[in-house]
Amino acid sequence: MIRNISIDDFLGLEEKPVLADVRSPGEFQHAHIPGAVNLPLFTDEERARVGTTYKQEGREPAILLGFELTGSKWAGFIRTALELAPDKKIAVHCWRGGDAKRRDGLGARPLRI
Repeated sequence: MIRNISIDDFLGLEEKPVLADVRSPGEFQHAHIPGAVNLPLFTDEERARVGTTYKQEGREPAILLGFELTGSKWAGFIRTALELAPDKKIAVHCWRGGDAKRRDGLGARPLRI
């Protein structure tokens, strides 16, 4: 089951799932929720490319570039997530980027893989 929860609700959970922070390594290094592990969708360079594309060309071209950059990585993401959370319960967090900045609060979402 996938559901959105606030960061306060996540931090209040008695049994917390693994928290995978999918931001770039540089963003994770700058600041992250204590106990989170970095499972980045983009390298720092890829994140910069997507951001530049968003600013110069718009949302849709940036989304398409993001899919192009991550498409071949999905099997590796899933393998790593299963290693981190063999019970298949994991929370995914991303709090940066063009669309993420419009969300209220921190997007921590427990989900089953």
